[in-house]
Amino acid sequence: MKHFILLLFFCTAFTAVGLCQGAQAYFNTSANHYVQNRRADALRSVEEGIRKYPSDQKLKALADKLKEEKQKEDQKRNQENKDKEQKDQEQKDQQKKEEQEKQEKEQKEKQDKQDQQSKDEKKDQEAKDKKEGEQENRENKDNKNEKTENSPQLSQKLQQMKMSEEKAKMILEAMKNQEIQYLQQNKRKATKPKDSGKPDW
Repeated sequence: MKHFILLLFFCTAFTAVGLCQGAQAYFNTSANHYVQNRRADALRSVEEGIRKYPSDQKLKALADKLKEEKQKEDQKRNQENKDKEQKDQEQKDQQKKEEQEKQEKEQKEKQDKQDQQSKDEKKDQEAKDKKEGEQENRENKDNKNEKTENSPQLSQKLQQMKMSEEKAKMILEAMKNQEIQYLQQNKRKATKPKDSGKPDW
């Protein structure tokens, strides 16, 4: 009986030591992975150790620490991704803005060119109209000069005939009236019916 109790004690002690050494081995392996910056391997090793030794506090504490760091890394990565997406969006917006400004500039240049062309055409038209106006004025002036030149000749002829200008106008008016009467009389004669027995001529 004494031997049996002693044997039982040694078995229990060896089992506890074995359990401690096994959990410690997992802890050490996980710690080495962590130091070598292989966080995923460290977490996998510590979780395997916890499955085999669920009551080991050191493994649990290490697992909590690794999970916390993994969560922080994930958050950091997510934030970096968000920042990158935001930066890309800002870059796209900037490119779009520059493109729009370029199009607006081109459109403005085109409009300015059209306006300038219209102004040039208007100027040309005004110059042409001015030139035509000057030419017309010259022609009118020449015609006026001719009339003025003819007017003294007419006055001289009337003086030679010893007739006033009013009297000449009255004579011309009377001649005009006589011509109108003559034409009207001819029209009346032409409306009489022709005699069929006489020739046409």
